[in-house]
Amino acid sequence: MIKFFRKIRQNMIKENKASKYLLYAIGEIILVVIGILIALQINNWNENKKINKSISEHSVILKQNLLEDKTQLELLHQNMTDNVIYSDSLMMQIKTLIPIDGNTTKYLVKLLLEYQFRPNTNAMETIMQSNEIPFLKTELQTAILDYYALIKSAQERENISNTQIQSKYEVFITSQYPLIFQRNNRWDFINNYYKDDPRLLLALNEEEFLADKQLEILITSRYFQSVALKKFYSDLLEASNSILKLL
Repeated sequence: MIKFFRKIRQNMIKENKASKYLLYAIGEIILVVIGILIALQINNWNENKKINKSISEHSVILKQNLLEDKTQLELLHQNMTDNVIYSDSLMMQIKTLIPIDGNTTKYLVKLLLEYQFRPNTNAMETIMQSNEIPFLKTELQTAILDYYALIKSAQERENISNTQIQSKYEVFITSQYPLIFQRNNRWDFINNYYKDDPRLLLALNEEEFLADKQLEILITSRYFQSVALKKFYSDLLEASNSILKLL
């Protein structure tokens, strides 16, 4: 084909047909440009096809990751709901609005537990490394980025809450209320752990409990942190559902 065009060009030059040769040259340039554009278009089409295929595959993994996250978040949300009940009940007992009962020591020990959300970020990390975010629909982009930003904020709050437990609440409870660790605790874990303990049971000193302002402050703080985390987990569940609907 190239030899054919070259031969035509040479014949035109020999015949001194300058105007025709100029038109021919322009036409040849146009054909070359069209060829390049077609090649670029095909290349872009192939690249987009690869990207779409990759996004489709990663979306399946992302969906699975989010479903795993939801299972965690639902449990964490329930744990924080329980913590709110525990701390609120303790405060009502301290205020003498309800009587101290067998659940008091259970509530005190349950508030010692630390919680942490561990999201599965495999798909998100792959999507970010592959630079696929810009190729997603705007609404989906926003939903995904908002979700992972919210995770970071929730983890910061978890860190504050858990640090408070480790450095303040746990230290105080284990030193001032060691009697919560015995077989009459209504939390099954503690009850079973001490079930074969033959030692005499220690009774909670109700007068000291009601007058313990340091405990009151710590329980109030546990209530606040639990309410804050419950809201984060609720928002994360809502955000994950939004992404799942868009996938």
